[in-house]
Amino acid sequence: MRDAALLLACVHLPDDRTTSFIYRRFGDNVGAMDGSVFSFQRAGEPVKAYAWWENHDPEVIGRGGHGVIRIVPMTPDLWTHLQPGTSLAMTHERLHAQVTQSLMENQA
Repeated sequence: MRDAALLLACVHLPDDRTTSFIYRRFGDNVGAMDGSVFSFQRAGEPVKAYAWWENHDPEVIGRGGHGVIRIVPMTPDLWTHLQPGTSLAMTHERLHAQVTQSLMENQA
């Protein structure tokens, strides 16, 4: 995922979640079809946008824990307005995240 636009968000895995942990890393069987649909507000209207994501820190987020994820949008122009504190819903995973760093160029 070099030179891709990305943003960071904090995600919480609830204590009562049936999944005991989240682990997701680019290159570990995560490909183009393994992204997620995120929903958020843009100019007061709901938006659903596809993006890839991976755990950033910690690498594994356990039940009841918090962690930061990297999000790489498929259509970055839909994400440019998102500021720290903005809420995102991860629709397939039924999780919520909060933007901690706005869209930026990945230098990794």
